Amino acid sequence: MIYMRKKRKDTAGKTAKGKAILLLFVVIPLLGIALGYGISKAVLIPYLTESQGEPAEPASGDKTPGDKQAPGTIPGPGEAEPEQTDRQVDGAINAYRPMFDVEGFQLYRIQVGAFSNEENALRLAEELNDKGLAASVDTEGMIKVYTHYFFSREEAEAALGKVRAQYSDAHISQASFPSVEIDFPGSSSPAAGLLKEQLGECRDMLIKITATDAAGGNIEGIVKEQKDRIAQFEAQISRTQWPAALEEYRDHVTDLYTAMLGSYSEYNHQHAIPGQISMELINCYVGLLERLSTVI
Repeated sequence: MIYMRKKRKDTAGKTAKGKAILLLFVVIPLLGIALGYGISKAVLIPYLTESQGEPAEPASGDKTPGDKQAPGTIPGPGEAEPEQTDRQVDGAINAYRPMFDVEGFQLYRIQVGAFSNEENALRLAEELNDKGLAASVDTEGMIKVYTHYFFSREEAEAALGKVRAQYSDAHISQASFPSVEIDFPGSSSPAAGLLKEQLGECRDMLIKITATDAAGGNIEGIVKEQKDRIAQFEAQISRTQWPAALEEYRDHVTDLYTAMLGSYSEYNHQHAIPGQISMELINCYVGLLERLSTVI
């Protein structure tokens, strides 16, 4: 009898202990999950959804740009289609369109005179030629007379002493001709790339012939080489399909080639004044840069 009571007591203790474990590890966590889900569904999820769906309000006094619809929204009845497609597409294309420059340069000129009267300037230029010195007259603003152009100050300083022996006021005048940035419809086309390459070669030609000519070297071979190269440039241009936006640009470049060929064709080595042809060619190239800066 005592044993049976003890056994029942032990069994009752085990049952109570099992219920406590069940309550602690199963029932209470399930209740917590259910409670959390209920709170999330009733309060948290609607709050987050509402916050994300509302656009940020502008600060006081600010206006939304043009009060336009956001891209991708469907206009309501009677509302106009949003103004975005053409401008945005063009903007995206332009943002990734490659650009390049027609390269400019620094020019060092030996100036021998400055006049308000053009006749006096032309008279000095003729005098320079008679003395075997190249001459160029710049009629922009105060009319200035130069002898010899150089692409480096060192070369200009080396020639300055000889000029000062006859014109004590001679000095070096530096001029900057900035690059012209090509950035317009068609600037990424093969045709635009062709002109860029050709103009780069023309610039290299000028540097080569100027250094040799100013040093008194025989440039007959260089003249022939460059005349042939420009003829090839013109042939390439004639075979190329041109975008409409490039036509005026192309015309200015062909004008440069015509002017350069004219200077080369008049060159006579036996009677040439050192530095004269290179001055004429550089003036042609400078004229192109100035024209392009108004076109592009």
